[in-house]
Amino acid sequence: MGYVTGEMRMDWGARVGHSWRLSGDSSASWSYITSIINNAVSHLSTVDFWGHGDMDMMEIGNGSLTIEEQRTHFAAWVFLKSPILLGTDLSKLTAAQLAIIKNTELLAFHQDSTYGKPAFPYTTGSPPEFYSGTSTKGAHVFVINTASSSATK
Repeated sequence: MGYVTGEMRMDWGARVGHSWRLSGDSSASWSYITSIINNAVSHLSTVDFWGHGDMDMMEIGNGSLTIEEQRTHFAAWVFLKSPILLGTDLSKLTAAQLAIIKNTELLAFHQDSTYGKPAFPYTTGSPPEFYSGTSTKGAHVFVINTASSSATK
């Protein structure tokens, strides 16, 4: 998947469009979320102001993702600058889920009119836990936990 005449679409996508798929269709599972974050991280050098790796629709409000997993899901799509596409019935979201998708600080980073680069990992891991990025408001640090248990840092 992802090859056309021997090239990966991530390598040529920004020359012909504004976004390109990074995987097959999404699913409301934690294993999908962590795998697509890993995939996106390995192609961050191709993302800039006008070109974005599409991590597919967000699954906020779908399946059995915990509220913490949904927060991480949304934050990762935002700081990796994936297009924000919600694949859910907005009228059925809880107040907590609406708060996730209305997070003004995250949305401001994603929609910054000056800086188009995503946040980049500054630690290794699968996927990394710590990321940093820049916006007109300054430097931002993002911390995510993709493990199957809670963690304190």
